[in-house]
Amino acid sequence: MTIWTKRSPSTTLPDAAGLDAAGWSGPVAAPGLGARLRRFARRRAYALTVLLPTAIAGGYLFGYAAPQYDSEARFLVRGRSAPSPSMGGLGEMMSGAGFRPAQEDAMGIRDYLESHDAVAALRTRMPLVEMFRRPEADPVARLWWEEPNAERLLDYFRRMVKVEYDTTSGITTLRVHSFRADDSQLIAQNLLALSEGMVNRLNERLQQDALRVAREELERAEARLTAAQLAMAEFRQRERAVDPTRSAAVAVETIGKLEGALAQARAELAEAQRFARADSPRITQLRNRVEALNAQAREERERVSVGEAGLSQQIGDYERLSLERELARAQLASATASLEKARVDAQRQQLFLLRVVEPNLAEYARYPKATLTVLYLFLALSVGYGLAWLLVAGMREHAA
Repeated sequence: MTIWTKRSPSTTLPDAAGLDAAGWSGPVAAPGLGARLRRFARRRAYALTVLLPTAIAGGYLFGYAAPQYDSEARFLVRGRSAPSPSMGGLGEMMSGAGFRPAQEDAMGIRDYLESHDAVAALRTRMPLVEMFRRPEADPVARLWWEEPNAERLLDYFRRMVKVEYDTTSGITTLRVHSFRADDSQLIAQNLLALSEGMVNRLNERLQQDALRVAREELERAEARLTAAQLAMAEFRQRERAVDPTRSAAVAVETIGKLEGALAQARAELAEAQRFARADSPRITQLRNRVEALNAQAREERERVSVGEAGLSQQIGDYERLSLERELARAQLASATASLEKARVDAQRQQLFLLRVVEPNLAEYARYPKATLTVLYLFLALSVGYGLAWLLVAGMREHAA
């Protein structure tokens, strides 16, 4: 296509410029396809950036997207409350029936339901990939791979399964989307069963740990008591004394009797010395008696308190061994009670998964929400277009 343009009469150009006598210029090439497309895009910018994407999304959602059915379930995770140490036996029995919110365990269950382990366990229970590739599913929303790897299947699984934990009420909400109502319900039921299995494994682990700790404590207490008993037996064999405290009591009593007899003999000797000669048999007998009693009393006192083999040292060692034996017996009694309590607790479940809402069987497809999705997309694109238009207009105004 050739366009001829009229030049001004005052314009003088050399003949090489292609002007004829009437002032018309030579042929000029028309604008290219790219320029025309840019002009068209500028004139139809709103239609191309807002209306066209909205129309495409609406056409897909209203006329092509496959319906998705939703199944919802809710559950609580509770743990058995521990009794206060200040409570007595009755208080312990009463508080043992209470339950507490197990927030950490509930969040752990939530993370488990969105993990590789949960997906792998589901694949052993049901044809999970086939459920996400039903014939009625549209190619956009369905699982694209017939044999997906673990990462791709997990990403798609997280799109179709949502697990939310409410920190205020402690309720965990499980929502499952699929292309058939019974598939959604079956997946939700199996996920709840997996959650209960995880809770049971946690219970078993807690019980095994409690029993293991109680048994180890009992073994330590038994070893301590055995060592104390052996030390006591070695002491008795070495010192040749069953109970040094009793021997000391007998020795003290003997010393008392000897000192009494010694005092009486001294009194009799003093009285006899007033009336008899110093070499009389009576004086000699009394003097010998006093010396004998004095020597015996001194010997008894030395046996009680002098040397490493004295009764004082024996009593100290014996009391130390006796105290160690009593402490070992108390520890053994406490460990035995702890083991019995751990066995009783092992027979009771410590964590519970309480189903608040069972997985429902959907009667109609709630997804995709075509009307709301198209409306939100239109509003978002319109707002974005308006902001971009204001930005471009401001830049042109400043450039001018």
